[in-house]
Amino acid sequence: MTDPQKEFLRRHLIEQESYQTIINQMGVTRSDLSGWYDELKMERMAIAKIRDLWLRKKVAGVFADFYTWYTCQERKCGYCNITEAEIKLLLEADLLATKRIDTRGKKLELDRRRPEAAYDDLDNLTLACYWCNNAKTDTFTAEEFAEVGQVFAKIWQQRLAQLPSAG
Repeated sequence: MTDPQKEFLRRHLIEQESYQTIINQMGVTRSDLSGWYDELKMERMAIAKIRDLWLRKKVAGVFADFYTWYTCQERKCGYCNITEAEIKLLLEADLLATKRIDTRGKKLELDRRRPEAAYDDLDNLTLACYWCNNAKTDTFTAEEFAEVGQVFAKIWQQRLAQLPSAG
């Protein structure tokens, strides 16, 4: 993906600028933008998933701020520190299972560190694995749940140690 294409995606899909504004400010043609739009389907779909999460959770503020926050997050659970890559490895090795795997568990979820607060403060949000998010519910704060997250982390490390080493 070229820098102009990245700029186009940011301006059109994240900042919600019109084609005409982008044409005027970037000095490209409508045909360029239409071609990029078609060519960048995978990238558009990735942005759309983040937008869907923003809309579904009714996160306050503008999408661009949420998008920046979300894409800057380290891809690990805020409680047990398992990463999405480690979740994938455990799933592939049949060392991790849930009956909801079709809908939850493969990717990190959005959690409110203080459950009584709405999704209106990016500082209150964190990424959480399905297991921590499910166990934390809307009952515990992040601070209260920290000890449980450490227990989950120990279990994940034990399971990861069972994986054949790469090499």
